[in-house]
Amino acid sequence: MKARSIVVSLVVSLVLLAAVGAGGVMVGKRLQAKPDQDPARSVAKAAPAAKASGPVAPAVMEVAPSDLGASETREVRRELPLTGQLRPIRQAFVRAKVAGEVLEMQVKEGEPVKSGQVLARINPAEYQARLDERMAALAGSRATWENNERTRKNNEELLRKNFISQQAYDNTLANSSVAQEQVKAAEANVALAKKSLDDTILRAPWAGMIAERTAQLGDRAAIDMKLLNLVDLSRLELEAAVPASEIPSVAAGQEVAFRVEGFSDRLFKGKVARIAPQSAAGSRSILVYIDMPNSDGTLKGGMFAKGNLTLSRSDAVVAVPIAALREERGDTVVYAIKDGRLARLPIKVGARNEDEAWAEVTQGLDAGVRVIKSNLGTLIPGIEVRVTNASGATEPAKSAPAKTEPAPASAKQ
Repeated sequence: MKARSIVVSLVVSLVLLAAVGAGGVMVGKRLQAKPDQDPARSVAKAAPAAKASGPVAPAVMEVAPSDLGASETREVRRELPLTGQLRPIRQAFVRAKVAGEVLEMQVKEGEPVKSGQVLARINPAEYQARLDERMAALAGSRATWENNERTRKNNEELLRKNFISQQAYDNTLANSSVAQEQVKAAEANVALAKKSLDDTILRAPWAGMIAERTAQLGDRAAIDMKLLNLVDLSRLELEAAVPASEIPSVAAGQEVAFRVEGFSDRLFKGKVARIAPQSAAGSRSILVYIDMPNSDGTLKGGMFAKGNLTLSRSDAVVAVPIAALREERGDTVVYAIKDGRLARLPIKVGARNEDEAWAEVTQGLDAGVRVIKSNLGTLIPGIEVRVTNASGATEPAKSAPAKTEPAPASAKQ
C-alpha cells in the first residue's frame, strides 16, 4: 500500500515538471519576439536608410520655345463680327424690247463686254417692213399737206381781191391744218417704227461681265423677256445684319475688314456705305451695306464673306496671347518668367480678339514679359525655368525684349 502511494507521488511530480517546462518555453518565445516589435528599434533601422538617400535636389522646370509667349504693346480695336454674301452693286437684266426670233447671240457667260457693245439681235424683217410702210404714209401725208397749203395761199390772195368768200377761204385753211396734223402723226409713227427697228439690236448699257444667258439662237423672244444678265464686278456690296443694340455705334464710313471663302490668306477691306432705316422683317436686326472695291475682279458675286466692323480704336495697350490666361480661384492670372523663375501674376483683362488670339491687359503686366501659353499642368511659382532648344540644350529663361506691334490688333468686347 505504501509503495503504491510513492508511485502516484512520482507521476504527479513529473506532470508538474512538464507543465513548468512548457511555460518556460512560451515565455522565452515571447521575450525573443518583443525586440522585433519595438518602434524605437524600427526607427533606428529606417534612419540609416534615410541618411543614405542624401539631400533632395532643387526642382527645375524645362519648357520648349513653343510653350512661351510674350506680352506686347499693340493697338486694339473694338469690332463687331459680320457675315453675309457679296453681290455686285450694279447689275441688270438685258431684256427683249420687241418680240421676235433671236437671230444672234454674240456673247456667253463669263465674257467681259464694253459699254454699247452688241450683245444680241432679234430678226428685224418685220420691223423694217413696218418702218417702210410708215415712211410711205408720211410721204403721202406731206404731199397732201403741201397741196392743201398751196391752195390756202392762192385762196388767201383771191380773198384779198374779193374774188372768193371768207367761207371758201376758211375751208381751205381747215383742210391745210388737218393735213399738217396728219403729217405730224405720220412722223410720230415713223419715229416709233425706227425705235422698234433699233430695239432689235441689244447693246450693253455699261461695261461689265455676262453672268447669265437665258436665250439661244432660234428662240422666240417675247417683249420684256430676260435674255442676258450683266454685272459690274468693279464694286461689290456686302449686306450684313447687325443687332439693333449695336446700331448706335455704327456709322457710314467705318472700316470693315473681312475674308472670303477661297481667299483665306488675303484680307479685304471696305467701308460702311449706308444703313437701312428699319429692322428686317421678323428679326431685331438692321441691315448694313458695305461698299467693297474690286477693281481687279478677284471677287465674284454670291461669295460668302466673314469679317469685322471696326467700331472704335484704342491707344497702344499691353496684350498677351489668350492661351496664356488662366482662371484660378476667381482671378485671371498669367504665369510669367522673372529672373529665371516662374511667377504667378494676377491681371485684369480688357478687350479680346478671338480671331487673332490676343487679349488686352489693363492692369498687372508690363510689355516684354515672357509668359507660359501652353497647358503644362500644375505650375509652381518660384520654380526655376529653363528653355530647351531644338538641339536639346537648355538655357536660363529670360524676359523678352519689349516691342510695339506695328500692325494693329483687332479686339472684340
